[in-house]
Amino acid sequence: MPDRDLTILLREWGGGSQSAGETLFPLIYQELRQLARYHSNAGRRNTVEPTALVHEAFLALLKDTRTDWRDRTQFYAFAGVVMRRIVVDAARRRNAVKRGGGAGKIEFDDALQVQAGAMDFEALDEALTRLAVLDAQQARIVELRFFAGLTVEETAEHLGVSPRTVNREWGMAKVWLAGQLRAEI
Repeated sequence: MPDRDLTILLREWGGGSQSAGETLFPLIYQELRQLARYHSNAGRRNTVEPTALVHEAFLALLKDTRTDWRDRTQFYAFAGVVMRRIVVDAARRRNAVKRGGGAGKIEFDDALQVQAGAMDFEALDEALTRLAVLDAQQARIVELRFFAGLTVEETAEHLGVSPRTVNREWGMAKVWLAGQLRAEI
C-alpha cells in the first residue's frame, strides 16, 4: 500500500474511525512485527517475544487513538517509543528478580554498529535518559533509529533536519553511549 493511502488510514483512525483501524491493523502488523523481532533478537534474554511485543504495543497505541497522525514515519516513530518502554519494562522486571546477575551489556564494534549479543535494555535506557539531559536531539535520534527502526532519511524528515545532521549526531551518540555502557561493566 502506498504511503499516501496508509497516511489517510492513520489520520482516519486518529480521528476515531474504528473501520479505518480495522483496515489498518493488518497493513501495519508486519512492519511492527519486524521491528519487534529486531528488538527481541537484540535482547534475547531480556525482552518479550515478538508477537507479544507487537500485541502489547498495538494495545498501547489503541489507547491513544485520538492522535493526528501526520504520516507513516510519525506513527512508526511513536510505535518505536512504545516498544522501547515495553522492552525496558520487561528488562527491569527480569533484572529485579536477578538483580546484578546475568544481564548482558551492549557493545559497539569499530564501525559503531550494535553487536547482536544479549542486550541490557535497562542500562541502555538509563544511558539514553542521561544522554537526553546532555543532548535531547541525539537521544531522540537514537530512539528513532534504534527503537523505531527509522532510516536516516525518515529520521531527518521527522526531526526537520538534514540526513547529514542525523548521521553526525547518530555517530556521536553511539560513541557516547558505548562509553557509558562500558563504564558500567
